[in-house]
Amino acid sequence: MSITDFHVHSRLDPGPCEAPEEMIRLAKKCGIDRICLLGDVLYFGDDPSEEQVRSINDQTLELVEKRPDVFLGFCFLNPKLPENFLRAEAERCLGHQSFKGIKLEIAVNAADPGVDKVMRIAGDMDAIVVQHSWNTEIINNRRRQSDPEDVALLARRFPRVRIVMAHITAASQRGVLAIAPCENVWADVSGAQPVAGTVEYAVEKLGSERILFGSDAPGRDFSAQLGKIYGAQIPERVREMIFKDNAQKLLESS
Repeated sequence: MSITDFHVHSRLDPGPCEAPEEMIRLAKKCGIDRICLLGDVLYFGDDPSEEQVRSINDQTLELVEKRPDVFLGFCFLNPKLPENFLRAEAERCLGHQSFKGIKLEIAVNAADPGVDKVMRIAGDMDAIVVQHSWNTEIINNRRRQSDPEDVALLARRFPRVRIVMAHITAASQRGVLAIAPCENVWADVSGAQPVAGTVEYAVEKLGSERILFGSDAPGRDFSAQLGKIYGAQIPERVREMIFKDNAQKLLESS
């Protein structure tokens, strides 16, 4: 089965298993032939400068130019930076045919007004936004981290922008219910370990069209994350949609 991984991070200082060619080898061994690169978004901490943001995106640009047959790029942005920089950096990256969207991490909560700057840019450029989310009851840092409820509020403020909420398994059923009414939000299954019933619940409440496979490699293992989908009690056609078709449709619309 051909698989698209919607959530992978490159490393600015890679270890042996994190080098791009080794990552491609491991991915292909698992049937993954397309990889969305989100950048080494935490290399400089949770509040990177303009220069640091550029260096992260420089690496993503370099990788997608070297291996356009495998890699698709996402432009990492810090919403705390000035809007003129954010727009210029988005234009620099998204001007490349292999870039499909924007990645937001943990500089601010998704409900922060600063995120509106990025969303306006995404709307103007018809870009997908991948927004990090987790369960802040566990990590206790909602000032920077975003719960699914925060992503839902963002989606309602910008209903025309397509948002991918990362890590649906981190908040499980609560996260699914938070974004269910927001038709402009997709969910990737990356992060956290496989928990029985999570994928089935997401399919039931979101519909099979709004779920994307993501591994969060190299921080997570490709094979363990694939197990979430292979082990789920879902029809084979739904499995195919999660592994490739949903991602392909979303990426082609950008």
